[in-house]
Amino acid sequence: MAQIRNWITLDSIIWDYINQAELSKHKYFKLFHIAFRAMEQLGLNFFYEIKSVKLPVTSSKTIIIPDDYLYYNKVGVFNSLGELVPLKYNDKLSVYHDTTTTRVADIAADTISSIYSYTSPTFFNYWDGDTYGNLYGVAVNDIYGGGFKDDVRSGVILLDPSFGWDSVVLEYTASPQEGQDYYIPMQFREAIIAWLRWQNNVESPKLNGNKANIFRHDYFEAMRLAIRDFRPFYLDQAYMQGVDNQRLVVKV
Repeated sequence: MAQIRNWITLDSIIWDYINQAELSKHKYFKLFHIAFRAMEQLGLNFFYEIKSVKLPVTSSKTIIIPDDYLYYNKVGVFNSLGELVPLKYNDKLSVYHDTTTTRVADIAADTISSIYSYTSPTFFNYWDGDTYGNLYGVAVNDIYGGGFKDDVRSGVILLDPSFGWDSVVLEYTASPQEGQDYYIPMQFREAIIAWLRWQNNVESPKLNGNKANIFRHDYFEAMRLAIRDFRPFYLDQAYMQGVDNQRLVVKV
């Protein structure tokens, strides 16, 4: 059993089921794909491999999405402390001409733009030219670095036309590959085994309705127990959530 602290590999779970059901090793390929469907059903697809890359910003204020990109987890820029300052998702950004080198000019409004844009590096929340300071109404534990929108069909991530950095850090979930180790919480082992047992036999002519219902019930019960055991309550995390949501306002 491949286990690191409270994590276990998906590969070892598949082999646990193969040994328990006394199946041939030739069933591994089929079970591998069934297991990934289990991760999607259990909401564990965010345990696919997470990659972090630093990508250059093109002249059209976009970044090119890697070929194995599934979806983003974080998009941001580094500050002076080595922390990742997240960008804010902006659904209003248009995909018009997002793959052309003239995107910025093509989406420019017929108005005079201001150099005092809120996405300019000079004016991102706490920075006053020399030091950092609080702004009223701004999260006490946040800095806004700009906006972005992903266009997976075109293979790019759009940035604000006035985006002022030369590179962006992209943390994303990569496409799964057969035979690669994917670590998931060990609390979900029995749930995935129950899913494999159910889905591996669902097409079998020997499976009657009563047994199919038992397999289905076993899976949902194992899923309920796994989710219950996996989500403990931490006081420090609850405190930090309160801090992140705090706003400074003027009392009148």
